[in-house]
Amino acid sequence: MSLSSRRVTLPAVMPITLQKRVIKVYSEDDTSKALEVPTDITARDVCQLLILKNHYIDDHNWTLFEHLTHTGLGRAIEDHELVTEVQSNWGMQEENKLYFRKYYAKYEFFKNPVSFFPDHMLSFPNETNAAVSHSGILQMFLSSSTYPEIHGYLHAKEQGKKSWKKLFFLLRRSGLYFSTKGTSKEPRHLQFFCEFSNSDMYMSLTGKKICGAPTNYGFCFKVQAYHSDTY
Repeated sequence: MSLSSRRVTLPAVMPITLQKRVIKVYSEDDTSKALEVPTDITARDVCQLLILKNHYIDDHNWTLFEHLTHTGLGRAIEDHELVTEVQSNWGMQEENKLYFRKYYAKYEFFKNPVSFFPDHMLSFPNETNAAVSHSGILQMFLSSSTYPEIHGYLHAKEQGKKSWKKLFFLLRRSGLYFSTKGTSKEPRHLQFFCEFSNSDMYMSLTGKKICGAPTNYGFCFKVQAYHSDTY
């Protein structure tokens, strides 16, 4: 057989396409929109898509919220988070929802840091100048290996227990701790409560009703795989 008579078949080259998924997003009035989105879409991208579809003005306050209906917990999903990953952590029988609405405190931590660092709740390491400005404290949090300790009282309850206790807490880079002896900060009196590398913080929307919380406002740390954790 001559070379000219041979037929060579090359495999077809198919374009690479991202997988897509349909998500349902609710508005304040509980109406919803179904969106077909790529699996790598971020919360910020979903907001931009809905802003365009609804002809809204982008004032940087539009936010995607996650609402866990069974536990009454909710949180603002951070701009960089993948929405499909958030949903993948929901249980099969859970009727959780995504909400699209304005959240005027979305970037408040960066725009008005002074309200997040009250002087009476701060303690500085010995090697740090305690006269650091509030904007300087924010920079310490974002770029330094050392930052001030934030301390104060919180009511806390472990999951599975009924009683709430008012305890003295300390927020450090390594996690959240509470003192087993008044306001003592000695290592032997500090009990580890929660770390943040694999946890999300939720606001308690119905804490008094579901958990018997002593205050209207509350928050909950929940591991990203949504196994049991402490409140």
